[in-house]
Amino acid sequence: MAIELPEALLSPLALALLGLCIGSFLNVVVHRLPLMLERGWKLESAELLGVKVDVPPEIGLSKPRSRCPSCGHAIAWHENIPLIGYMRLRGRCSACKAPISLRYPLVEGLTALLFAAVAYRFGAHPVSLLWCAFVATLLALAAIDWDTTLLPDSLTLPLLWVGLVASALGWTIPLSSALWGGRAG
Repeated sequence: MAIELPEALLSPLALALLGLCIGSFLNVVVHRLPLMLERGWKLESAELLGVKVDVPPEIGLSKPRSRCPSCGHAIAWHENIPLIGYMRLRGRCSACKAPISLRYPLVEGLTALLFAAVAYRFGAHPVSLLWCAFVATLLALAAIDWDTTLLPDSLTLPLLWVGLVASALGWTIPLSSALWGGRAG
């Protein structure tokens, strides 16, 4: 059973716009996922050792709202529009005028370019969405690895399994090659 989507929804322009939004979310993942892991490790270690440790407050991917790391100003929705918010603010916090890292618009722009490239390469086909998820996950992993030298299992393992399922469905390389690749990894 093939999924039919309007061709315009999978055009390079449409996927580039989706990539901007996903890129904005990837910035959150890259920043918060290592913090979430570190907090969990501290809690587990303290429990195993039977000691009390200071742990940072609980943080998730959706809560609390994004804030300026310098002054704590809550980022307004209009300041968080991919690329446009950064340009409107001229790369500075609206409250304290501290510089905002150039990484944020770079990740958003790169995700948009990669999504457009996927649409161009694979055309208006639902498999393009699978490849977009793949490149988004790889981009998040690369940025997290750059910052922390960590590759979180919560990203790598789903990538492995989705890749194997996609291969089994005939959407990518032959399953035998995918299995050997997974084994080598």
